[in-house]
Amino acid sequence: MQPLCALFSNAGLGRAGLRFIRSRLGWGAVATALTIGSVGLCAESAPQRHTHFRPGQPWPDTQGTHLNAHGFCVLDFGGRHYWYGSHKIAGKTESEKNEAGVRCYVSDDLLNWQNAGLVLDVFAPGAHPELANASILDRPKVIYHAATKKFILYFKLYPPKSQGGKSGTDFAYVGVATATEPTGPFHYQGRFLGGNSPFGTGDFTIFADTDGSVYHLGVRKPDKVHVAGRLSDDGLRPAGDYVELAGITLKTEAPALFRRGNKIYFLGSDSSGWAPNAARMFVADRVTGPYQDLGNPVRGVNPHNQLGPEKTFGGQSTFVYPVAGRRDAWIAMFDINVPQNPITSGYIWLPIEFEGDRPVIRWRDQWDLSVFAKK
Repeated sequence: MQPLCALFSNAGLGRAGLRFIRSRLGWGAVATALTIGSVGLCAESAPQRHTHFRPGQPWPDTQGTHLNAHGFCVLDFGGRHYWYGSHKIAGKTESEKNEAGVRCYVSDDLLNWQNAGLVLDVFAPGAHPELANASILDRPKVIYHAATKKFILYFKLYPPKSQGGKSGTDFAYVGVATATEPTGPFHYQGRFLGGNSPFGTGDFTIFADTDGSVYHLGVRKPDKVHVAGRLSDDGLRPAGDYVELAGITLKTEAPALFRRGNKIYFLGSDSSGWAPNAARMFVADRVTGPYQDLGNPVRGVNPHNQLGPEKTFGGQSTFVYPVAGRRDAWIAMFDINVPQNPITSGYIWLPIEFEGDRPVIRWRDQWDLSVFAKK
């Protein structure tokens, strides 16, 4: 016979639901209820399959648990989709160490996600001290590196606050880990300070271009100029100097790049801590610029919080996903940050439309992939 907590978990309630019921009924009543009607309880609690994206609304995984993968990216490989993000620890705020590592979810349809576990665990026995002692591990990005046939995970890595200078966050590294399978485990390969700065870079993204080149783009510390540098042939370190991205507004954070034909588009945000602000869109002929400012691409209002373009629906950009099997199709992806309880942070996924050559991200209460034409 399964343990009582396992039966509840399998019914889709999870630990939080179990604690709630136990606090109201006590273990004896719970056990009696389960004995009398466990089949009915499991049937009623089984999570429903998602058929539409519902931006800004709760998004549970296939077990009924809130997706916990923030500052994320999505990778296609072998006909499946892999969602990688920072795993937030329950009860921790953004002002304290709150990441347990990088979690992965797997899906066949981008809607229903199965938990594949922590693919990088900072608390695992034998974890490198640079991981185990890190104060922040954020914004993970994963690529498949065809030349080495490895999956490479990059993440923003802050040392312990005692080693972080006057503010505790003066220095920001890019951590690197590799795996032979998309679901890991990922093995730590070290860290680097990007941007030709002894302080490194803050918010960043990794862009793998169509010619096989891989670029690290980030907010240089401490002046907050956005810079880009090509990575080495194995993808593990900068290959040389970085260049300042002409045309990118100072203090632009949360970069997310995508290519459409001969143009590179750059989605980002202003710098305002965890509070939402207006999105920014830029375009260039090359990853290294120069860029042209296209203004704020956001349209409409999020009815769940009444926030519109001036606050990017309450979200901040984290990734732009090119939809596999669809033509001229990209999804703009945002985190809804909840700094006082980051494990509850939410997600906004919206299709990118084009008005001429200008991207537009319009609010939709719900949508599905039929908005994109098939190839």
